[in-house]
Amino acid sequence: MERFKLLAVLLVVLLVAAACGSSGSGVTPTTAPSGSATEPTAAPSNATEPTAATGGDTNAQPTTASAPAGDELQVDTSKLSKELHIYNWADYLDPQVLTDFEKEYGVKVTMEVYDNNEDMIAKIRPGNSGYDIVFPSDYAVEIMWRDKLIAPLDKTLLPNLKHMRKSNLDLYYDKGNLYSVPYNYGTTGLAYDKSKFSAPVDSWAAVFDKTQLEANKGYVSMLDDEREAPGAALHFLGKSMNDTEPADLKQAEELLKTQKAYLAGYDSSNVSRRLASGEIVIGQIYNNNALQARTGIEGDYSGNENIAFVIPKEGGTVWQDNVSIVASSPNIYTAHVFMNYLMKPEVSVKNTLFNLGVTPNIDAEKLLPANIQALYKEGFAPDDETLKRLEWIVRNDKTVAFTDLWTAVKGQ
Repeated sequence: MERFKLLAVLLVVLLVAAACGSSGSGVTPTTAPSGSATEPTAAPSNATEPTAATGGDTNAQPTTASAPAGDELQVDTSKLSKELHIYNWADYLDPQVLTDFEKEYGVKVTMEVYDNNEDMIAKIRPGNSGYDIVFPSDYAVEIMWRDKLIAPLDKTLLPNLKHMRKSNLDLYYDKGNLYSVPYNYGTTGLAYDKSKFSAPVDSWAAVFDKTQLEANKGYVSMLDDEREAPGAALHFLGKSMNDTEPADLKQAEELLKTQKAYLAGYDSSNVSRRLASGEIVIGQIYNNNALQARTGIEGDYSGNENIAFVIPKEGGTVWQDNVSIVASSPNIYTAHVFMNYLMKPEVSVKNTLFNLGVTPNIDAEKLLPANIQALYKEGFAPDDETLKRLEWIVRNDKTVAFTDLWTAVKGQ
């Protein structure tokens, strides 16, 4: 989600895209037995299914046919371009993976970063952006295929799709995965320092109830996000985070305005560091950033073993970041080769340990270190029961009301 997307990341694993960023964990993958994280369910949607209309200057004919399971891509090196240009979230892809791809295929890879989906889409929209690969979040994928900004995929060039968990495919924003493949997914909830609380936190009341806020005044943080913060308020009120009824939005606005006086601030970028250091004791956060606070980031800051992460009983957010090919890319074939490379389990696990998100690659998950799998089970990845409390963030004409709500709260 945007969210985190400035983040840098889940765990030395865990829950993405679009938010927010992180740094590498330096953990070496092992062949420890899997503690398989449970898969997210696709929320119902009224989105129209995309068609396989061709887009961009393609070197390979788009098709929706899936490659036979077990096939390995036989790369035609004569079709590879000399360069590949990536536009991505900060600290989201292990630099060593890029180096390894360059060595294996002789393709020079350059990467620039963006802070949110909207900036990325604005850069791509005019055409001829110079980028080949982008990493849009769930809702951004739908915007981009509808506006013909991303190219249809040739799945005969993506045999490594066989490693993807089925529940991370065929989601509301790209039915059939005609335009995107999953890269990272996660959740939004609360992280807190267990040593500062007399009982486990299980409700948004910890950051909205006046009595509880008073006890931690100045040590509470909320995401600086016009959908996540109001969404938490709506969940606390027993509503959907996508509720746009004027009376409900007004109630959420008043709740956020009251809460504001007790906050250390709104923070989507440094909340993990602040939790780890004790500067705050509880905060709304993306699961990957929560794991960073728990484990620390090598060469950056030490973790805090008392940090726990929870999806409150009233509900939270689920999101997924993806890989797509820019429609105007002149390097469509090479872009497919790169996408397929990212889905190799041994490559996927490197990126997961770097960005600390939850991998949608079920075979990569089996390669994760035992301590990461244990953290998954502890709550840094959603189980079946948790998934029932999660919502996708919907964007449509009505949800622009959240911009006005957030402006009113921030401007108070």
